Amino acid sequence: MEFSSNETRTMTYFDQFKIDIKSWCGGVCTLSDGSICDADKGWVDCQVEDGLKNCNVLKEPETLNRTIRFPETAVPAEETTYSCMIFNLPSYQDYHLMAYEPYIDNEMVMHHILIYGCDPNEDPVPDEQLNTVTKCGMSAASNCNQMIGLWAVGFPGYCIDGPMGFRIGQGGFKQAALEFHWNNPQLESNWKDSSGVTLFYTPKLRANDAGIMMTGQLNLEIPPGQQSYTVVGKCHSECSRKLIQDPINIFWATNHMHYLGHEMNIKVYRDGVYYTELTNDAIYNYDSPVEKKYSTAVQVLPGDEIVTTCKFKSLSRPKTTFYGDATSDEMCFGFLAFYPAANMPFSRCTAWKDISVCNLWLQQEHNDCKWVDFMFKNVNETKRVRDEVMANCKLFGNCLSECKATLQILFAEHPCMKGDVYELIKDQSLDLNNTEMQAFIVAVDSCKAEMAVDVYLQNLQNDNVNGSNRLGGISLILVSLIMYMMIK
Repeated sequence: MEFSSNETRTMTYFDQFKIDIKSWCGGVCTLSDGSICDADKGWVDCQVEDGLKNCNVLKEPETLNRTIRFPETAVPAEETTYSCMIFNLPSYQDYHLMAYEPYIDNEMVMHHILIYGCDPNEDPVPDEQLNTVTKCGMSAASNCNQMIGLWAVGFPGYCIDGPMGFRIGQGGFKQAALEFHWNNPQLESNWKDSSGVTLFYTPKLRANDAGIMMTGQLNLEIPPGQQSYTVVGKCHSECSRKLIQDPINIFWATNHMHYLGHEMNIKVYRDGVYYTELTNDAIYNYDSPVEKKYSTAVQVLPGDEIVTTCKFKSLSRPKTTFYGDATSDEMCFGFLAFYPAANMPFSRCTAWKDISVCNLWLQQEHNDCKWVDFMFKNVNETKRVRDEVMANCKLFGNCLSECKATLQILFAEHPCMKGDVYELIKDQSLDLNNTEMQAFIVAVDSCKAEMAVDVYLQNLQNDNVNGSNRLGGISLILVSLIMYMMIK
């Protein structure tokens, strides 16, 4: 039998011959028919790193392990690359995944590794598509989205010591995906990587299945030259009430930002009152992430508000830093491991500005704005709004009076033209290259600046009528500057 790589060899050997690797390191490899396999174990790293030396489950005789690695793959000469590979998990019976350890082949490019379970209720990925590395953006496949493991720079590995584990096998995940984030800011063209993870799992099932919740903020615009700039992402109570069906217990947590991040915490509020703190990195270091393990799990209830606060120091940056995948971009995420997993099937509770993402994706609606329909479907209401704007506004040039009149009505009455949800529609239209919506947005924006000045002048006039006259000549100078910038 020939193998194209260590990873392929591992998977092909296990899956085709149904090897049960019981205590593979230092033990005996046996085939399903009871015979002993004469296999070279040189491709298995039998040393447990210091990060897992106190992991009790590794000392249990029932514990099995499997090493999953990318075949040696060329790293693109691009700053940021997401690559994924889907593979089969042991499925001869039910197991709990209890620990995992990184195998980092090229530390020059490896930013993080995520492990996602693939929905066992969906059709499995065909065999010919398994164990193949593909570019994947930030998602391996639409049905592989339940996070069951993560590694970032500085983590030695992870071990669960408690009454919970991630269920794999006959009654759990039968396939999973490895997602690699390669970071190559030097645009090196001759780098390769065959990193991976070793999974430790046991047929000795714990009392609970575990899951991982993601919190944080998806919209970041960090000004340059700031000593400290604060960003908040809320998992609002209305969202947690929809997502958390019954109480969950958080037993592990970690924070994630990039190099501008210098402080981060996650807090829980109950009935509007501070309840507890889940993480608190007073001094955050991207290269040395801190894990918080709780001796007693923290219970979170439906309706609790989970607030993620990130602080960034941008003194070294000459320009605004945005949310993004590269380490030169920024992130603001918390990862919270919890049980039982069944109590929170959809385990992402992030925000885009102050909009709860759960409403955007579960209901595809925010404050009566059906934003997906508004962006993509030419239903009667959407078509009416677009037709009105395109008939009265110019894509480029001056703000027309008829355009301003049309927009004043729409901004006042239409839920998709107000506040953060309109900004989200703009953002998504650019990301998804929705050219029809992009033209609509350019037409709307032809008058937005002038209308903002109109509102400001009206407020100023109201102040003067009420006798405050608090800004006077300074306001006129400010308005003149705004008008100058608009026509420049």
